[in-house]
Parts: sequence; C-alpha cells; structure tokens
Amino acid sequence: QKNNPPLIALVEGYCGASDRPPTLMVGSDSISTSVLEGLRVNKVCTLSVATERDIHAAKSMSAGYGCDHGPTLTFDEVGLKPCDPPLKILNALPIGPPPPDTECSNNTENYFKRPPAIASSPVQMHCRLAMEVPLSTSSDSTMILLQIDTYIIHGNVLRTQSTLYPTTKSSIQGNPDVRTITAKIDCLLLRPLASFGNNGRFGRVKTIYHMGRPRPREVPMMDRNRALSMSQKLINSCKPTTTTTTAAAAAEKKTNTATQIFDGTTCNKIDWESNSLWEIDDLVPACSIPPEYDNIRDNMFEEGDGQTISYTYRKDNICPLGYNPMKQVVCPRFIGWISTYEPESLLSTENGGGGSGQPIAHISPYSFCIDVARGSKPMIAFAACPRSDEFDNSDDESDSETEKQRSRNNKKIESDGWKDAQRDAELTGVFCVNLVSQEMAWAMNASAAPLGKGLSEFQLTRSDNGTQQQQQEKERQREGSAATTRRTIPTPVPAPHINAPYVAESPMFMECRYVKTVKIPDIHDNDSMYSLIIGEVVNIHVRKDVAMKRTADDGSEIMDIDIEKMKPVARLGYGQEYTVVTTEIE
Repeated sequence: QKNNPPLIALVEGYCGASDRPPTLMVGSDSISTSVLEGLRVNKVCTLSVATERDIHAAKSMSAGYGCDHGPTLTFDEVGLKPCDPPLKILNALPIGPPPPDTECSNNTENYFKRPPAIASSPVQMHCRLAMEVPLSTSSDSTMILLQIDTYIIHGNVLRTQSTLYPTTKSSIQGNPDVRTITAKIDCLLLRPLASFGNNGRFGRVKTIYHMGRPRPREVPMMDRNRALSMSQKLINSCKPTTTTTTAAAAAEKKTNTATQIFDGTTCNKIDWESNSLWEIDDLVPACSIPPEYDNIRDNMFEEGDGQTISYTYRKDNICPLGYNPMKQVVCPRFIGWISTYEPESLLSTENGGGGSGQPIAHISPYSFCIDVARGSKPMIAFAACPRSDEFDNSDDESDSETEKQRSRNNKKIESDGWKDAQRDAELTGVFCVNLVSQEMAWAMNASAAPLGKGLSEFQLTRSDNGTQQQQQEKERQREGSAATTRRTIPTPVPAPHINAPYVAESPMFMECRYVKTVKIPDIHDNDSMYSLIIGEVVNIHVRKDVAMKRTADDGSEIMDIDIEKMKPVARLGYGQEYTVVTTEIE
C-alpha cells in the first residue's frame, strides 16, 4: 500500500527455470503471505541473493519446523539496508497494462513500482511476475515464474580474467571452457547460503570441484565443445571392449568391427570403465576458501577485482561479462537425478517382447530442479529443453508438433527430439528423483552422456564384465589419482509404488506422479526452449544411516537429515563447477 515500507521475506527454495529468457521458479508455499499478495498486485519484486554476509538476518527469517515459509519483516526490523533499484533502466522497459477487473487495475499508482534490493547482497535481480501456474484443484498452491529484467552484480564477487578457465590450470580435466570473458563470478567470493530446509540451518560452499562433461574420445579436441553431433557416426564405427574370449568369437569380432552398430546389445556387453568410447571425469577439488577468510565469525570476506555491472536481457545484446549469468548466480543447485523407464520398452515387456524382458531404464541429472508445492500435496519440478542435434545420438527426427499432440494412452509412441526424462515422464506418468551423494558424482556425470533412445545410462556406469581383480586394480589406480572419493555404481530397482526405477544406492529418493508440463513464456520471439515437468511427490524414502533425531523448538523429537553423512553434490556455475555441501554454518 502507499507509504507503507517495503517488505522482506526469505525464500528457501527457488531455482532457475531457464537461462534464455532468464526465468526463476518458486512455489507459492515458499513465499510469505504478505509478500505473495504484494507480488500478485504489483507484478514485480526484487530478489537479492542471500550470502554469509547476512547470515544472522537469514537465520531470523528462516522457516521454523513444520512451517512452509518464514515471517515477513521490514528492512528496519531485520537490520538490513535498502538499495534503490536502477529505475532509469527499469522504467524504460515495457510493462503492459494491468489486467482488467483485477486488483491491479485499481492500483495503478503502485503497479510495477519497483521495490529496493538489499544493499549488502552482491547479486540483485529485479524481476517481474511472468506466470502463476495452478498445481492442483484441491489446494491453493501455485508455481510462480519470475522473469529477470535486470541483474546487478557487484565487482566484489568478480575476478577479472580474459578466459573462463585458462589452460595453464592443471586442475582442469578434459574440456576447459575458453570463452573470452571480462570477469568470472566466483562462488568463493559470492559465499551463497544453502538452505537445509528448516529452523535456520544453512550450509556453505567451501570448496569448488571441477568435473568436465562426458565427451566422445574420437571427436577431435578442437571440436569437442560444439561437435557432439558427429558422435553417432564415430560411435557406430568404434571398437568397444567386450569380454569375448573364444577364438571364433574373436575372429567374428574382427570381421564385424568396421560395421559394428552401437545398439542395446553391444551397449550391455561393453566394459564402460575401460573402453575408449567416452571420457568421463571424476570430481576433483580445484580451490577452497582461503584460511584467512574461512572463519565466518571474523566477518571478513575476500574481495574480487571486478567492476559492478548491470545486464538487462530485454535490451542488451550481450552481458558485459561475456556470458549469460543465470547459472552462476543461482547456486548452489542440488541435483535432481531423474530416473524413468522408456515407454516403448514397457509396452514391449507387457506384450511379451523386449529381449531380456526388462524395460530400459534411463537416468539423467537436472540442476534446475526444486520443490514447487509443500504441505499435504508436495510437488517437484525440473526444467528440460529439447534434445539438440549435438546431443542426439539417435536417428529419430524431431517432431515437436507431434509431441504436443501425443497422449500417454496412445499405443503407438511417436519419436521426437525431447530428452528421455521429459518424454518418459509424460508418456508413463511417473518418475523418480534421486539425490546425488559425493560417492555417486562420477556415475551422475556419466549419466549425462548423450546416448539417445534405446540405450540405458545405467549400463554406461557399470562394469559388470570385469573380474574382481580388475575392479580392485581400477580402485587402486583411482585412489592414486586426483579423485578423492570412491565410485559407487548405480543400480536401477523398480520403485515400490510406481512403475519407474530408482537408484538403490542413493541416500534419498522420491516417487513422483506426473502432473503437467509448462512451457516457459517467451520474451523475444521463440527464445524460450525450456519446459517445466511437474510431478506430485507420493512417497519419500530416506536411507536409515543418513537420518538423525533432532529436538524441535517445542521440545518434541523429530527426524531430520544428517547433511554431513549425506554429502549432497550441487551444481555451481559454468561448464564444470560443482560443490559438495557438508558444512553447516553455526
């Protein structure tokens, strides 16, 4: 209302939904009632990234046990200073008329009135309400989509450099990103808070790890960044390692090598860990918070050497940093490891076919993944984009119009350009979300390889054909290398209540029923490629060894998660930066 001070609420649970156009997703349950009402009326808000600089304020605004969100406060009440929005930039952007017959039409004075940011936050995002998506007829929960009009990124979290990852750094594995840039957003300078979900518990990003994406070995080094479309032809002519030992079989293999097709049969015979098909990196520590800045009680933070920049997607052709900053400022992002069954294989299995009689299990990592509804009907959403040519290892032609018209009940399943997780979830109606622990980082990375339809990522991570002695030797070699954790190979197991696989070794997984798919709205013509796949969480399974008892504020005993035992892997920015969140800020 007019003359009322701006309100602040801590949102514990938002994530990126798209980098082009820059869009955030958050559940309405995560936002305090007063702030949510203001957003619906004024259609704009400012999101300031919470960092260790304001840990005391964040703890005072966090949701308590059993609460979906924290309190609503003013700047004075929480002890934070406001920072004026860049009105010269924001007021020049188109806003559109208020929708008719709504509270907005009677609130023209405050409609699109930009609220201030938090002055101490090094990253400020001035947003507009792009869409509010109803999630269920039986609850008031909605999914909020915010489009970022303007980023303000302070120079104290920027490191000036000419390339993102100079090739002189020995810690880089495989495919360094050598884009020309002006400065890098350094997560160790940013110091973002990682919410543990309740009662003021937050973790910190203490170490940055590097882990390059899977790459076909046969693709020339100079072409690896953007030439994965070549991989199908190269893979089809490859010489995979198999366990064939007889002379006759060896002669047959020698005869057929030139025309050997990389299909489900050969996929299941390959010793993936020792074959030459893919380069799959381990999680390797690259850099950590310097000791002199490690004690948060000292209230000392390392400063970058960059200049404060602003970037407005609607009008700027390119960000002054040289890249889109969405994935660098929304972090850390805990990874949703989505597992599904391929629909065609389910139909084949039901009809008595399918070769081995087992459906093909897919699994892929998604870092744009967050809960969008809480309470009695919790829901989760992950963002997926169509499979581009460079990531498509199948011969199927993309047909997005057919995809839009398809039905899960159709007996004939159309091939298309969508990724496995989206296609399978929509057609089978179910999927599982698995948490990635540190020991599963290598397998998670391997599952991002662009195998295409008909091939299981679970098979890529396995090495069933090696002898025990070979396995032990591989383990010793890894222990002597830069890798710091053992590899746990995932096993697909049918979920207890839905027709989808889960990862048996994951410390936590959720069974989900598909609800709907939402297309991210465009800003420029056809600039949005992302869709949000939403599922209702019908069961949550937590492994006993990572569960712990904790005393709530009212003295009652509740079950909680031991983060130090779970060791969740999270994405940071750029092509290969990760972290493992284990340290809780006391």
